[in-house]
Amino acid sequence: MYELKTNNNNIPLQWGTWAMKRFCELENKTLVDLINILSTGSFELSTIINIVRASAESGHKTNKLPIEFGEFEVCEWIDEVGGLSAKDGQLIEFIKYMQNSMNPEVKDKKGKKEEKKN
Repeated sequence: MYELKTNNNNIPLQWGTWAMKRFCELENKTLVDLINILSTGSFELSTIINIVRASAESGHKTNKLPIEFGEFEVCEWIDEVGGLSAKDGQLIEFIKYMQNSMNPEVKDKKGKKEEKKN
């Protein structure tokens, strides 16, 4: 789980199956659409907002916290952590975390990348 640290709160962001489902509902997209968006890295503003929103809702559900926020509050959080233009900021770190969680590398017991065997 990733924690977004705003001025007044620490927001738990959980990216997983439920968050992907919720994102697809918010964007009216299919799972294939989501995979294409993530693989190209071509994010529209609403896409970023809804990724953060779905992840926050998932994080709150995981931690058994009430969901008492909407699109406006999510936009406020994004602004508080530097907005969309903050290079190497929390939002960029979260997007990298999210993309890595969807494309994990297979590693052997020593932590080395495992090669496919024919």
